[in-house]
Amino acid sequence: MAKLIRFTESKIICTGGVVFIGDGNTGKTHTAMSITEFKGKSFFNLSDATMKKSVNLEWDYFIFQSNIEEYLIRTSSQIFIMPGQKGRARMGEGLAFEDAADLYFHVAPIKVVLSLILTFDLTDIETFLELEYWLGRAIEREIVQPYTSIIILGTHLDQEGRMVTDENMQEAKTFVRDLILEKTGLDKNIVDIHTIKVSNLTGEGIDELKSAINISFFSAFNLNHYITEQKENNNRDEPEEPSSSVYI
Repeated sequence: MAKLIRFTESKIICTGGVVFIGDGNTGKTHTAMSITEFKGKSFFNLSDATMKKSVNLEWDYFIFQSNIEEYLIRTSSQIFIMPGQKGRARMGEGLAFEDAADLYFHVAPIKVVLSLILTFDLTDIETFLELEYWLGRAIEREIVQPYTSIIILGTHLDQEGRMVTDENMQEAKTFVRDLILEKTGLDKNIVDIHTIKVSNLTGEGIDELKSAINISFFSAFNLNHYITEQKENNNRDEPEEPSSSVYI
């Protein structure tokens, strides 16, 4: 983790992995395109409009800038989209999840996942229920670590016939926390589990998703505590002004 962050007097620059996981055709790639403001250079196979591109490990990145008091915070998210096919693919059929997970840990420049995005389609309840499977695989592949925040992401917000309610998503936060505790012994803080709904058609929720990813970096590196500590140290180092005396 220490290699992924750099401090100056006025800037904090950090980087980390952001992984999308979930069933195929739930909008993982399109959402990543939305948050990176895709310009047509990094994602693989986008000429294939049938979504068969989901049998590959796709990647891109985006940089988010924000401020805490006088500090400029620059977070660089290395984004990876895992295939929505379970298990392993047959020879000549690209990559399924287990193949991509193997490849990820070999080729990813950043293997530290700060934000795991569990993605489902708000109009398809089955993709929501399948998040238990995908979270389980992420845990088994050791993607979930003490510093990893979880984002439960519902897509297709613009469409009618939404089957997953806000109440369902709130209940999922508790379920995710309990499953991670059961499987790993990690007691996740509920504030590090986020629920967000987006529309890649209208852009609704995309800024909220960017902000949640940024917050996951703040949490992983404990930036608020660092800045408070730095201010306290600076205050202690400042020389006291000499007191003035009045003579009569």
